[in-house]
Amino acid sequence: MKKFYIYSFGCKVNRYETELISQKLKSGDYEIADTPQEADAIIFNSCSVTNNADKECLYLIRKSLKLPQKPQIILTGCLAINKFQELKKLFPSIEVISDKKTLYLQPDNQSIISFENHHRAFIKIQDGCNSFCSYCIVPYIRSQMWSKQPEAVLSEIENLVKNGYSEIVLTGIHIGKYEGGIAPLIEKIVKIPLDFRIRISSIEINEINDYLLSLMKDYENKICSHLHIPLQSGSGGILKLMNRQYASAVFENKIQKIAAMFKNIAITTDIIAGFPSETNAQHKETCDFIKRNPFSRLHIFRYSDRSGAKASNFKNKVPPQEIKARSKELLGIDKSKRKDFLTANTGSTRKAVSISPNASLTDNYITISNAAYQKGIFDIKIE
Repeated sequence: MKKFYIYSFGCKVNRYETELISQKLKSGDYEIADTPQEADAIIFNSCSVTNNADKECLYLIRKSLKLPQKPQIILTGCLAINKFQELKKLFPSIEVISDKKTLYLQPDNQSIISFENHHRAFIKIQDGCNSFCSYCIVPYIRSQMWSKQPEAVLSEIENLVKNGYSEIVLTGIHIGKYEGGIAPLIEKIVKIPLDFRIRISSIEINEINDYLLSLMKDYENKICSHLHIPLQSGSGGILKLMNRQYASAVFENKIQKIAAMFKNIAITTDIIAGFPSETNAQHKETCDFIKRNPFSRLHIFRYSDRSGAKASNFKNKVPPQEIKARSKELLGIDKSKRKDFLTANTGSTRKAVSISPNASLTDNYITISNAAYQKGIFDIKIE
């Protein structure tokens, strides 16, 4: 039987689509290889959000081309769409697939029954984005808006839970744009009569409404006490240049409200360091915004130009060394925020799900080593 190996890059949606590809291959003439050196075929499910994502994928493709068994190499994903012609010329011997429909089922039939041998499973409920933030090329790559039918979502979750997955992470490119509303879908999900919890992967601040918050309150045993809400910048001027659809004051008021409603909820966020024309004063606005607000963790990205995105043509680019310095300062704030959140939760009782042989994840997004659990540093329940 032939063997395949898959490299998966980037977001949770990509990891879900990697599982779809894997599931299709395993139902055919392939079995999964433990290493690339054993594979007859190697698939790259790529990401193209940052330059580093591009570079990592291209490096591994070049490395794979040198393997002695000469495997078939297939590149798909966002990089394949973004730079299709360029990649065809650069790697004439590999297959570049810009349409993933050839690798797995059509959108209306996307469904998985397992996920990476974990106790958590990601499911894609939505695809596409039309927000056109000025730094981002995703709307150009994943422009078609699509939502999985509620009945299909419920069926997929039921099958995964029955197969041993006790946490389901709802993913999408812009899940707040789920057709019919994300809150009505979640209300259907939490009423499934099985023992599991759901986690919302990422949601925009202006898509968190009272309906959703009331569901989180009423079904706290079914909905994780964690919201990932991308901020990107605490400066109003930079938010406008980014084409983000909210003011910093609106963002602040909402997360303060959320923190008051839910004790020790994890509020995580994304920050871009060194956006074009960002001044030292605007960077300080962002730092001050983060310090005074109830964030538990930051995901920090150094700004990098993406060809085709509007910001790539902006003037007054921040020098790379300054971007690095600003990123370092933000990482210091992140470290402090994580420590404060961990301290606030020490000694508390939280429900957790196993994510590896050595660690578990609480509903409010704290990773606990099993050794720490056994020492009584945290009092948690592990499923």
